[in-house]
Amino acid sequence: MIKKGKYYYGDNQDDLALELKRYAERNKYPADEITEIKCKNCGYQYFNLFSDNDESGALCKCVNCSENNFIRDSQEFMNLEELDNHECMCGNADFAISVGASFYQATKDVRWVYIGGYCSKCGMVGNYIDWNDR
Repeated sequence: MIKKGKYYYGDNQDDLALELKRYAERNKYPADEITEIKCKNCGYQYFNLFSDNDESGALCKCVNCSENNFIRDSQEFMNLEELDNHECMCGNADFAISVGASFYQATKDVRWVYIGGYCSKCGMVGNYIDWNDR
């Protein structure tokens, strides 16, 4: 992973995991677990990323089959009519997605959730949305 200006770039989702860990450390809730997302319908790894920042939720729409893949319990809380569509600084909207989770001490109860994207066009990696878990 390399830094160019104020953004980080990588070669794959391993670099995205490094960026999520870096971001989570700065947020004071270190990522204890990072999971790469694959489409539950077709297994593809690239998505368009949508979020509802008011309700703390994320939706990944598969670019291969258009299946909606909700992150954690987001579907229960999101207003699907008011979603933010995320794009990379290069204008691309196709991302490999990883989800980071920070746990409460000595448990597997999630304290904080991080949603990161690896741009399929330029390789930029970053945290696009995060929230305190419900």
